[in-house]
Amino acid sequence: MAIKKVDPFYEKLQTLASEILAAAEDYAKLLHGYPDTFSMIPLMKVHETTADKYVGSIMKQLYTSFITPFDRGDISDLALAMDDIVDDMQGVSIRLDLFNIQKIRPEAVQLADLTLEAAREFKTLIDLLPDYKKDSRVMEQALKLSDLEDAGDAAYHEGIRRLFADDKRAGRECVTWLRLFDRMEGCLDSCDDAAGIIRSVVMKSA
Repeated sequence: MAIKKVDPFYEKLQTLASEILAAAEDYAKLLHGYPDTFSMIPLMKVHETTADKYVGSIMKQLYTSFITPFDRGDISDLALAMDDIVDDMQGVSIRLDLFNIQKIRPEAVQLADLTLEAAREFKTLIDLLPDYKKDSRVMEQALKLSDLEDAGDAAYHEGIRRLFADDKRAGRECVTWLRLFDRMEGCLDSCDDAAGIIRSVVMKSA
């Protein structure tokens, strides 16, 4: 039985999705063990640089290809949205150092775990993407990212509520964690934004 050939664009998107997942795994480890895992911060920059390289490869192929598996504008938007996921995780990691974080709040760990779960679900979504015109699982999988984004909102709101519940907390610490929580929530928003592009692609083909 002949093996079905995968379009090069799907292969490149799958490679980028694998890098997102690898970054999310290290991101979760970083948050779970911080500050003992401080030495992992430069590794997140490596993931960001690698993701940029994969996005550049996709863009280069877009410029030279006459035929693409779906609209070239959607491919470009999807690749850039996927890149944002890694950028956001790297942004959180560097702020742990810049803000001199000494202790991780539980909601931060929860948000990191949700981001890892989202990265896993997104990898599955990209693996299914080649059959988006005939496989209903593509849309079902894309909608899972929206559910995880909602769970992230709940964790974010609980983190903010608890942050301000302690009237002994210094104002500087509140501002610091507000900015970190915003950036961490942004990681999940970026996952859902990328999935939203795929939802749009599926709807266009319906």
